Amino acid sequence: MKKISIFFIPFLMLLIYTGCGEKKINRDYIPMLKGNLYKLQMAVKDKNISQIDSLLSVKVLSKKQSSDSLLRFVYGGDNSFDFVQFGNAEIVYTNKKARIDCYIMDSTSSNDRPVVFFLEYDHDLWLFTSFADRLQSDSMKLD
Repeated sequence: MKKISIFFIPFLMLLIYTGCGEKKINRDYIPMLKGNLYKLQMAVKDKNISQIDSLLSVKVLSKKQSSDSLLRFVYGGDNSFDFVQFGNAEIVYTNKKARIDCYIMDSTSSNDRPVVFFLEYDHDLWLFTSFADRLQSDSMKLD
């Protein structure tokens, strides 16, 4: 019995110390996520479909979304909105999924057009998997 406890106690302490194998969230993802939002912002400003497509995951198609639908969402059906930036971004993330809450802003920087972007980490890249009007979004958790 004593031999078992001599082995078991250090093993139990090791498990507790290592957190039972939980991975810590990588803080290096923060600049990557901010960078991707900036790249998307610049591509939307330039209305550059190929640049937008390079930031979108193929999973966006399953949500019936695309670079064209994102441009329509940002600029409006009549293409009259004077887009300047995705502002006031708040990022929530894990090691595999992220959510960016921000606002579609014009030169007045008003916060009346909230948008939420969902991203997934795949093959060393953060890619956008969907977007929605935050006020009408039925899911407030990581997609």
